[in-house]
Amino acid sequence: MSTQFSPRLVADIGGTNARFAIETSPFKYEHTKVLACKEYKTLAETILSYLDKIHLNGLVQHAILALPTPEVGDTPFMVNSPWHPVPTKQTQKEVGMETFVILNDFHALALAIPFIHKEKLIRVGGINEPDLTKPIAIIGPGTGLGMATLIKHPIGDYYSIPAEGGRSSFSPVSDEEIELWQFVRKRFSHVSAERFLSGPGLQLIYEGLNSINKIIIDVLPTPSEIVELGVSGKNWICKQTVDIFCRMLGTISSNLAVTVNAFGGVYIGGGIVPRIIDYFIHSEFRSRFEDKGRYRPFLVQMPVYVIMQEFPAFLGASYALEIYLTKHYVP
Repeated sequence: MSTQFSPRLVADIGGTNARFAIETSPFKYEHTKVLACKEYKTLAETILSYLDKIHLNGLVQHAILALPTPEVGDTPFMVNSPWHPVPTKQTQKEVGMETFVILNDFHALALAIPFIHKEKLIRVGGINEPDLTKPIAIIGPGTGLGMATLIKHPIGDYYSIPAEGGRSSFSPVSDEEIELWQFVRKRFSHVSAERFLSGPGLQLIYEGLNSINKIIIDVLPTPSEIVELGVSGKNWICKQTVDIFCRMLGTISSNLAVTVNAFGGVYIGGGIVPRIIDYFIHSEFRSRFEDKGRYRPFLVQMPVYVIMQEFPAFLGASYALEIYLTKHYVP
């Protein structure tokens, strides 16, 4: 770690909420706050409002922000955000920071994996222990669907490879999913994995099931309401929605795992799965994850973990900022 450690701003910003903290020493955080993105006009305004609330405006010179954006060019493109795209350099100037690093949110989450305590991970199957010399896959449904891969260099540093796998085309694997795909295809020209595996995706599955069963919806429930009614069994369409969601996540997680050869393990983040962890463990997620025909014997070996730690991306962002300040690159 840096020999001199001044307070650093770390943030994990999604399409719905902006999570901020001040890192006062390595991996130690104070002033953690969650702000609603829709209440602010720009990213800069959100940052300055946070610093005002904790009376540190102008006193923090190093910042790193994890955003749901592809890491291309100077302008973040957050498709699920209420903010208009603004160049990073302009935002840095507005907030007056000496160091201002932006990286993909799942880039940061991947870098966090080595620093998450074991008691904050819940294992969902897999007969082998993870091989830490092999790639690690990270996936997580929330407002959108994030993905990344983590690898460890032989000399010890970790390196994260962010992905935009949520934009990959969704391929149905059952008659039920074909019907849902057809329902969504009538509304959108491209049916991506994120169309189903996200908060809005839960609503789309719910709508599709009602349409297939010729049920008229008076009021579309929120994703949280669908999850609550489904997990509790109070509404059979909601329960079916959650069951389908878990199965779909099994398939898409498996697709990522075989793509990167994730014998280092598969980690599930995001805001949805941790909320339904008991239900998820007993769902058909794992059977779908292993359902790859001749490759099943390999997938049976791969452990899957659900990340239960609050604000895990802070850990990865801190690691990335430290490497940037000391070695001058973003890992």
